[in-house]
Amino acid sequence: MGDTYDQDKRLIRGRLRASRSQLSPGEVARLSARACARLLASPIFARARHVAAYAAADNELDPARLIEAALAAGKNVYLPVTSRERFDFVAVPARPGPEAGLPPGGPCLPPEMDDVVFLVPGVAFDARGVRLGRGVGWYDRALGRHTRGIRIGLAYEFQVVPSLPEAPWDVRMHAIVTEAGVIGAALAQ
Repeated sequence: MGDTYDQDKRLIRGRLRASRSQLSPGEVARLSARACARLLASPIFARARHVAAYAAADNELDPARLIEAALAAGKNVYLPVTSRERFDFVAVPARPGPEAGLPPGGPCLPPEMDDVVFLVPGVAFDARGVRLGRGVGWYDRALGRHTRGIRIGLAYEFQVVPSLPEAPWDVRMHAIVTEAGVIGAALAQ
């Protein structure tokens, strides 16, 4: 991995973050709702007993509807919490108060769980399931500890690119869900 590899990733990040920043709040809500509806209709999401999600930032595709649906269906929901040393998925209360939002407050998601759907944000994805994140590596390390779950990238269609640079430590997604469709066979199971 050399300078060209890092430069390619920086250029892709810059271009797609700029595109994402141009989305209006209404567009984010509309596109997020369409992508969430696709995933809610999948058998994989219906069967999962645990859902590890994220709180959208910087105009990311918002999984809030998926989180609400998972909680309403009695699924255990986890959100990422970062400390100086580690990134873990921590349980949220089953009935969060309206003023509290969804603060993590429970136990960490055990690595051996196999009925987990991971909803993963990214700056870019390719059809092979390669993900380009923010560049810190938190998700790759965390997902590397949780090898038995189904990893689903959530993104806008413009974030799916023909090919991304890949490092040996990168963790691939089983599927990518956008407002326009699904890439990967994992959701048909």
